[in-house]
Amino acid sequence: MARIDIYFRFHLLALLALMTVLSPGRANDGENQTNVIRQSLQEQLAIGESLSIQPQPDWSLLRQVYANYDYRPLWHTPFGQLAEAGTALKQYIQDVAGAGLEPALYQADNFSHLLDNQPQQLAREDLLLTDGFLRLARHLAEGQLDPAAVDPLWKIPMERIDSARLLDQAVIGLNPVSVLESLNPRNHGYQALLRALSDYRRIASEGGWSPLPEAPLLRPGEQHGLVPLLRQRLRTTGHFDAPSPATDVLTYDPDLQQAVERFQQAHGLKQDGIIGPQTRAALNVSVEQRIAQIESNLERWRWLPQQLGDRYILVNIGGYLVQLVEHDKVRLESRSIIGRPMRYTPSFSARATHLVLNPTWTVPRRIAVEDLLPAQRRDSEYLLRKNIQIQQREGDQWVSQDPAMIDWGAFNRNNFPFRLQQSPGDGNSLGRIKFHMPNPYAIYLHDTPAKGLFSHPVRDFSSGCVRVEGIQDLARQLLVSEPETISLFSDRLASRQSSYFKLPQPIDVYLVYFTAWIDPDTGVQFRPDIYDLDRPLMLSLRQLSPSQDKQFAHRETEPVSIAN
Repeated sequence: MARIDIYFRFHLLALLALMTVLSPGRANDGENQTNVIRQSLQEQLAIGESLSIQPQPDWSLLRQVYANYDYRPLWHTPFGQLAEAGTALKQYIQDVAGAGLEPALYQADNFSHLLDNQPQQLAREDLLLTDGFLRLARHLAEGQLDPAAVDPLWKIPMERIDSARLLDQAVIGLNPVSVLESLNPRNHGYQALLRALSDYRRIASEGGWSPLPEAPLLRPGEQHGLVPLLRQRLRTTGHFDAPSPATDVLTYDPDLQQAVERFQQAHGLKQDGIIGPQTRAALNVSVEQRIAQIESNLERWRWLPQQLGDRYILVNIGGYLVQLVEHDKVRLESRSIIGRPMRYTPSFSARATHLVLNPTWTVPRRIAVEDLLPAQRRDSEYLLRKNIQIQQREGDQWVSQDPAMIDWGAFNRNNFPFRLQQSPGDGNSLGRIKFHMPNPYAIYLHDTPAKGLFSHPVRDFSSGCVRVEGIQDLARQLLVSEPETISLFSDRLASRQSSYFKLPQPIDVYLVYFTAWIDPDTGVQFRPDIYDLDRPLMLSLRQLSPSQDKQFAHRETEPVSIAN
């Protein structure tokens, strides 16, 4: 790596020297100007921390970088003019809001203060551009925040970059924009969410929307004075696109009902067309708060590895969805059930290598003592009906016990010597299939016998594992379409005997907490922050901004009181 860095810097210095000798008449002038700027660079680097610059540059890194380049300006010609690469970088930084970032974080606001071509100003501009590049490279590739500091449930390892090494590539290639563009997450989900951010910022610039006033439940077919306001509210976000009625404008008509149901679907609400407490609350979330929600989820995308693979499973925890993604396209999507807030599903990654067909469920101790023990105390037949075997260690073996012979009232969370195992069958809590994906959290994708729960719009019912609707379809997709493999899979599944079934190709599984994303068919989706992870992320992102007059990012929505 050191040899490559020396190679880059040698060629850069050679290029700068060549620029001064091509025109002997101007060579001395150019070299003199460069030397004056170099001297100013050294002076400003020496006293950097005392300079009034916000945000404060990373002076330690800048000193290292410019020392490696013999304190020559990186973005200016020998005659003190901003080079083409410097101009492109400056423009990219000023336009970086399109990437969901705040330009001021990368010194954009300070560029406008550099109004003349004095050596001190030129040196300052060079320093600011370099600092902006280094910081922007890190933020595009790693995110603006360390997830460990703002999200205790984020367990996906961070991929770190060498921003100084990337700077070498940008300088020697004279194309900093290309280097920065290569760091943007390439995933379609990220790019689509960026476009939604642009749409919502436009809505905000046009005044956003007005909240709906308090009113009784509003049902399709009824008349009410807030109907025109409701129609306008939904038109603003693109959910209502029919012509407004010329007469009878106060009637809640079928066109408006369809728009309300589209809105309810996009916000994870029951699609009944009724304007009740939950629908009204979602309608009254401000555009600023929605922008902050989108920005927070863009940050989560940046925390992910840049390369997720050609084929992977994405579990959208906040959206209760499981997707099989191939070449950046969703090939299969299923509803899911995730952990409730007290038994959350963390964001982590694992690799699925096998399927467990007709699995045996060894009950986690927490579930055994907090859920099953109280149920058994209330009903002495409970474990028997659930086909759960009780075992107790004797020596180095687990020995089956008769539940009727156990005084269950004598045991508690601190005194529970039993292991509970549920045999394979239709009532097994893991259903018929479990994805074997080793991880330190004992969380898996699996089937469930309680299929009726998938019809609920909010599906946080599990103790951490992810239950997948139609998991057999997902399993068959992963078996490639080899008739013999699928036939063997079907036979083993039908046998009702527990067995491991090796996947022809292991597949990475990413479990990520998203509360805003794009559905290709229905557009931007928002979900309630059930784990309360958006709020600290929004606040931390806001605090990053050097300008404190930002109008959004963490404005709470006022609670809405609604008469029924």
